[in-house]
Amino acid sequence: MKRLLPAYLMIMAFGYVEAQTSYIPYYTKTIDAFTKMAENNYVQAVECYEEAFSNYYPFPEDLANLRDCYLALEDTADAVNCVKRMVACGWQLYETYPVIGFRSLENRIGAFDSVRIVYITSIYPTLRQNYLQQIDPTENAYLERIVHNEIFCQEIRDGRFGEDEWLNAVFAQNALDLCSLLKNKKLNRRNVDVWNNQLLHIALVHCAKALGLNEYGRDTIYTDMMDLLKKEVLKGNLHPDVYASVYDIVYWFNNNKSYYGRQLSFDPETGKHFCVEIEDVSNVDKRRAEIGLPSVRVFCKKYNITPPANY
Repeated sequence: MKRLLPAYLMIMAFGYVEAQTSYIPYYTKTIDAFTKMAENNYVQAVECYEEAFSNYYPFPEDLANLRDCYLALEDTADAVNCVKRMVACGWQLYETYPVIGFRSLENRIGAFDSVRIVYITSIYPTLRQNYLQQIDPTENAYLERIVHNEIFCQEIRDGRFGEDEWLNAVFAQNALDLCSLLKNKKLNRRNVDVWNNQLLHIALVHCAKALGLNEYGRDTIYTDMMDLLKKEVLKGNLHPDVYASVYDIVYWFNNNKSYYGRQLSFDPETGKHFCVEIEDVSNVDKRRAEIGLPSVRVFCKKYNITPPANY
C-alpha cells in the first residue's frame, strides 16, 4: 500500500518530536484509530495512528495495533518496520519475568511467517541496545526500585497472592515509595525504560490492592496514588489501559462493579470474556475518553468481549 508518512526513516533516526506537555491530542487520534480498527477499516486506522505518532512519542502498545493494521492490509514490510519502531519506544521481545503472563515469542512479535520471526529475533538485540542509549540510568534506577521490590515479593510468597499481612505491608510501602518518586521526580518515559516494564504494571496492581483493600492508608493514600498515576497517563508516561486495569481491580473488589469497564470475567458456557457490571454506566464512555480509551462498545467489539448487561 502507499505509505502515508516516511515513518520508517523517521523512527530509525529516532526523529520523534520533543516531549509534549499533554497527551490528550495523541489519545484523541489513537481512539479514532482503534475505533476504525475495530470496524476493520484498516486504511483509515493507519492514517490516524501515523498522524498521532508524527507528533508524539508512541506507546509500544499502540504501535502494536498499527503493526496489526499493516498485517491486515498484507503490508508485511511496514508491519516489520512497526516492530522495529516498537523496540525504539521501549517494547521488549522477551518477558522480564516469564512466570507471569508468559506468551510465546510468536504471540508477542505478531502474526508473521517463520522467516520474518527469525529475522526480527536476530536484529532485536542490536535494536534494543540502540534504544537503551537514550535511557538515563539515574532516572531509570529510581523507578527500577519499585520493580526490584516486586521481584522480591514474587520470589518469597511461595505461590500465595499477597493477601497475608506481611506481604501487604511490603506492597503498601512500595506504594508509598512510588508516590514519593512521582511527586518529587520527573520520570519521562522517553528516558525511563521501566515505564514499559511488565513487572512495573504488576507492581502497580499490588500497590493499589495493598492500599485500597486494607488498612494501610485506604482512601487518602490510595486516592493520592491513583491521582498521581492518572497525571502520568495524561503526560504520556503510563498507558491508559494499564491505569484503567489497575483502578478497576480495586474498584471491583470494593464495589463488585467496574469504573472504567476494564474489569473482565470469563463465562465457561460461551467461552468468552465479558465485562462486569459498570458503575454509573451512562458516563463510562466519557470517563474512558478522559484518560485516552475508546468506548466500551468499541473495546468489546475489537476483542470479541461480551458487553456488560447494564451497558
